[in-house]
Amino acid sequence: MLLRYLVFLAPFCVVSAQGTLSGPSLGVFFDPQAQALRRIWGLPGAAVGGENLDLGFSVTQATVSPAQNYAFVASGDGSVFFVLPGQTTIAPQAVTSLPPMPDRVVISPAGQAAAFTYGKSVKILTGLPESLDRIEEIDGSSLPGAPAALAISDDGAVLVVSVASDAQTSSAGGVFVFNRGDSGPRLVANAASDLSFLPNSHDALITDETSNSVTALQDIGGVATSQWTFVDDRLPAPSSARASVDGQRFLVAGAKNNLVALLDRNGANPVFLPCTCSPDRISPLSNSVYQLTGPDSGLLWILDLSHDPQLLFVPIPPASGESQ
Repeated sequence: MLLRYLVFLAPFCVVSAQGTLSGPSLGVFFDPQAQALRRIWGLPGAAVGGENLDLGFSVTQATVSPAQNYAFVASGDGSVFFVLPGQTTIAPQAVTSLPPMPDRVVISPAGQAAAFTYGKSVKILTGLPESLDRIEEIDGSSLPGAPAALAISDDGAVLVVSVASDAQTSSAGGVFVFNRGDSGPRLVANAASDLSFLPNSHDALITDETSNSVTALQDIGGVATSQWTFVDDRLPAPSSARASVDGQRFLVAGAKNNLVALLDRNGANPVFLPCTCSPDRISPLSNSVYQLTGPDSGLLWILDLSHDPQLLFVPIPPASGESQ
């Protein structure tokens, strides 16, 4: 397999020396070493990391929408910009309604809302990607600590945050829900390592490494009824879980165990895919392809569900301007 990738990569390297690549693209990803958004050129099984997108500044933080139609990026001074990566000429738009240097940025499953944390405070943008000025602020001062993980529903009406326990201060953590218009948060679970919503829904997934479980909750902003819980000794300490873009499957990653599990719509019948990687995210690149790792090792791992599920790697050569 490695030889096949190297053979595929060679012509792209030649083209890259002469100019930018072209052809089919799987989308864009954030390369922390290059401090840039970069494209993935090619198709699953024959893809390669491409050139930096020319934004006019170095990128220190980036979150790409699940549909790959926009991204929020931060410049060197922490200013937040809105980027449309599909345009021929990219013109980053400053989001003046947001303070600089957010701690975390998450985008809802269908990309209609985004949440930005600043300590315990959370600012929410809704009406995306058409509007950038519909902003709400959540007062998290009553939380026992700053959010370690969070998720926002597509309508922006429900925010879920996880706060880790603090042994030094004897502060208990937990999973808290904020509903639009409520005076304060409500505790719905004891702990979570990852949180996510289902598209256009108030149903959510709570991943908990300590209890080795993924739980699906219906209407987490309301009655928060448990629909199913996935626990399997073959995937202890799951680190993240997401609904697939088409809503037909659930994807569970185990960063500590180098595994990905695919569940059916009822959270059952798991299919396990071992990986020579540590899958630390589940980020859609298309309707059937998901990014599982960053490019730190020179390889970016993806999950392809277009046919039989398979894990593939994408070579990430140094971008223009990086040391070889």
